Amino acid sequence: MPEPETRSTLVDREAARVVEPEPAVEPELPVEPDDEDEGVGPAGSVGPVPAAGRGVGVLMVVAGALGLLAAMVLTIDRFKLLEDPNTQLACNLSPFIACGPVMQSRAGALFGFPNPLLGIIGFSVVLTTGVLRAAGVALPRWFHRGMQVGVLLAAVFITWLQTQSLYVIGALCLWCMLVWSVTIPLAVAVTLENAATGRLGTGLQRLGTRLRPWTVTVVAVWYLVVLAAIGLRFYREFALYWFGVAL
Repeated sequence: MPEPETRSTLVDREAARVVEPEPAVEPELPVEPDDEDEGVGPAGSVGPVPAAGRGVGVLMVVAGALGLLAAMVLTIDRFKLLEDPNTQLACNLSPFIACGPVMQSRAGALFGFPNPLLGIIGFSVVLTTGVLRAAGVALPRWFHRGMQVGVLLAAVFITWLQTQSLYVIGALCLWCMLVWSVTIPLAVAVTLENAATGRLGTGLQRLGTRLRPWTVTVVAVWYLVVLAAIGLRFYREFALYWFGVAL
């Protein structure tokens, strides 16, 4: 007949059950699912879009609406100039703040047609995408990557137009500057979001995660660079025209 287990025996047995600690695993950065898991269903299914993603959607709505407005006004003014090259546009405020010289330059129709037509197409896409994202609709990864290409091309294009306005044409177009002002935050926000969420690959994900909280700072620095370039180029014109001081 077996002897009953004593309390000390039970304690020794429990002490012998040593559980090896699991090795520490470095947490992985979240990566968005592939296209098959993130697409919009036939009924327009709403996916788990985080609040930050909806914030970018709201930004796209605002930027798309303002950019579309500017592109439409510029297109209408361009038609007026085609009918009468000597017409006075409402945005012609001074010899160096005028839309007419910019639109009538070679840079104003880089691809053989007025640049604002590109803006109407591009900002319409941005506005529509922003509405979908703000409503919580999950879009496939290929769409986000396509949008990434679009905003980068737009950023390069407006930077080139800025150099043309400052150093070749010698005039500033107010409606064009509105396009610049909405394209800059759009390009920064979309790029950092895509990088941080892994849509551009794991190589850029850590960099995007670190820089994304600094989105507003990056945009502000970009604005300051553009304003500084404008000030350095036109400070004599500003002083003479607005204050009557010759420098």
